[in-house]
Amino acid sequence: MEPEKQAETAVDAARTLRIDVRVSPDEKKELQAKASAAGYKKVSAYLRDVGRGVEVKESIPPELRRQLVGIGTNLNQIARLAQAGKSFSSHEAQLVQALAIIRGYLV
Repeated sequence: MEPEKQAETAVDAARTLRIDVRVSPDEKKELQAKASAAGYKKVSAYLRDVGRGVEVKESIPPELRRQLVGIGTNLNQIARLAQAGKSFSSHEAQLVQALAIIRGYLV
């Protein structure tokens, strides 16, 4: 057995106590989605970390990360033009597209 798997099994074996929490079907779906988005395979592991105050961050899909980097690059270019007093109206379509992508991920 791999050393990492052995350590995980030993930690699981040490967990002998249960905490039962009742949730609604919607709450369960929300917790499962949040656990999955943060890269957890088990909701219980996610809840343990959240309950212990561990900072849990959602993992960003590679495609979204690539798009955000591109948007940041475009915004920096537009900011440089604005600071130099140059017109950036030709970049308006890029701004609108970037905002649409960002809004799509926020919904």
